[in-house]
Amino acid sequence: MSHSAEEEFSEGLLSVVKPAVESVDAQVQTLRTSQAKLKDCIDNLSGDLANIAEMQKDLPNLEHYVKKLMNIKRRVTTVNNVLTNVQDRVQMLQTRVSKEQARKRTLLNAS
Repeated sequence: MSHSAEEEFSEGLLSVVKPAVESVDAQVQTLRTSQAKLKDCIDNLSGDLANIAEMQKDLPNLEHYVKKLMNIKRRVTTVNNVLTNVQDRVQMLQTRVSKEQARKRTLLNAS
């Protein structure tokens, strides 16, 4: 394969992959922000429920609901950790694609 064919292939591949990678990265970032907001809301609600349960001993037991919220919080945290790992991998992929493209350009320009 000639250098120009390799360069065209590399640029073509980059033009296909880069928008998809950028789109996934943006969506992951948005989802991470939403997950963080949800976690904060769950923390606040959990604290409020614990306070209500403490103040109102005669009311129905809210501990069951507090436990459910804590379980949901744990799940949200787990999903957020997974999303962080995915975003890190997407960023590494973007970096590798950019480096490879720069390397191929340098090789072609040196020829």
